[in-house]
Amino acid sequence: MRELLLLLSIALPSQAWFYGRARPDAWTQGGVWPLPQYLEYGKVNRTVSPQKMFVNAGSLEDCDIVQDNVRGYVERWFFPFPVAADPSASPYHLSIRVGGECPSGAPQQGMNESYSLKVSSEKAVLEAPEVWGAIRGLETFSQLIFFDEQENTYKLRTVLIDDWPRFSVRGIMIDTGRHYLSVKTIKRQLDIMAANKLNVLHWHVVDSESFPYESMRFPHLSKKGAYSPRHVYTRAMVEDIIEYARMRAIRVMPEFDTPGHTSSWNVQTGLLTECFDENGDNTHLPNLIDPSNEDNFKFLAEFFEEVVSTFPEKFLHLGGDEISDYLEECWKRNKKIHKFMRQEGLVNTTQLEDYYFKKLENVTSGLHEKRDRVFWQEVFDLNKPSESSIIHLWKGNSFAELAENIRQATMKGHRVIVSSCWYLNYVKYGTDWKTYASGTAETNSRYYYCDPHDFLGTREQKRLVLGGIAAMWGEMIDNTNIEAVLWPRASAVAERLWSRRESTSDADAAWPRLHELRCRMVSRGYRFAPTNWPDYCPFEFSD
Repeated sequence: MRELLLLLSIALPSQAWFYGRARPDAWTQGGVWPLPQYLEYGKVNRTVSPQKMFVNAGSLEDCDIVQDNVRGYVERWFFPFPVAADPSASPYHLSIRVGGECPSGAPQQGMNESYSLKVSSEKAVLEAPEVWGAIRGLETFSQLIFFDEQENTYKLRTVLIDDWPRFSVRGIMIDTGRHYLSVKTIKRQLDIMAANKLNVLHWHVVDSESFPYESMRFPHLSKKGAYSPRHVYTRAMVEDIIEYARMRAIRVMPEFDTPGHTSSWNVQTGLLTECFDENGDNTHLPNLIDPSNEDNFKFLAEFFEEVVSTFPEKFLHLGGDEISDYLEECWKRNKKIHKFMRQEGLVNTTQLEDYYFKKLENVTSGLHEKRDRVFWQEVFDLNKPSESSIIHLWKGNSFAELAENIRQATMKGHRVIVSSCWYLNYVKYGTDWKTYASGTAETNSRYYYCDPHDFLGTREQKRLVLGGIAAMWGEMIDNTNIEAVLWPRASAVAERLWSRRESTSDADAAWPRLHELRCRMVSRGYRFAPTNWPDYCPFEFSD
């Protein structure tokens, strides 16, 4: 059982802290993260008590999503640590009013996450057009509650809020192909995502190293491709994660990367090409799908048919990155591939890639449930994806390069998701969420300042930018460290993608709110690492 250790407040001088850094007690009280679009605080802080907080969900009281969230916030998040009952606190009522019906399915692109919140000293009213917005508003309400150490009681800030997200895609990517993440670990990240109003979990499920996804149609893929039988996600486990995400207004976008990064798929007979060294010896592990084998596309059709029957998300990520890493060994030195290219009139491997992706698009177009295809950037840079494809940008060593990549993709009519400046698995010493990390690419630091609309383009091009995803590649990340490496650095991304740019242009001004968020999440039992030099939280994390 974890404990929360209350630290006594330290009387600190008013002057700046050592080395010009922020003071270790520089946090807001009832500050909201990410910053709402419109927020006006009242002049009164109202005492509230866990025993006297009541929530009325109105017509949606029987909605499973509303029930789950109200119960979770009342029992866990409004008051994350116990205090003695406050006899001076009077009953307080929060009313939730939702315009739409209780959704039976998962959230999708276009979900309405807007809400308004009116908090007075007498009562609070949360209104939203859809349930998804009510969930966001509940999180905001929870952040308005803070602990007053001097009075040893909880206080609630009065406020008027109108809020909605700036971008529709705001997410993190997890990689379970390199290191297996437990269902518990994934659910913890979903909890934290909801607290940051992030709405897309991009799940890079498999990779060259392992195939942890249990396919009902092709069970041998995980039986022989996973690290061990214990390192497998069964269908029941996947559905459990998807449902857990649904309850938090989070979409789960699966990625099965092809034709590269597929060595763990090699248990499927004939799927991968043989790969050769400079002497023509078959010494390299296969890692590219064989596009000359028509049966492989029949296999992919069946495999992705199962994927879309498991994952309700309408975006299907098909990968397509880093083919060049294996071209020489697996395609260029392969005589069977040479023969096929001559037969098809393909003069180079770029045209062979085009052939593969056109076939893959045809395969996924014929699925029983329509999906919007997402490809990594190389498919746009080197090939000719259909205009309806969504391009996931990840390249560029500077904000200027990223801006040009966004401009080029949107100029061709593609919708875009940005990750180039948010590869959070690159860890640097210091405050990389806000400052430049010496010796690294500009896009590997200053996460708070990267803006997907920082490019020269028309209004229509700007509308094609769906948002961004903070990537946490798994080569050096597992259950032991993902949380502290990811958070609160990903919180900087969350605010950039939700809040008005004009109100969030100064990371130093944002720090006291981010510090309060860190301490709030620590008090909820999550590993939020220090990100702004020495500081402390009133309630420290302890296992």
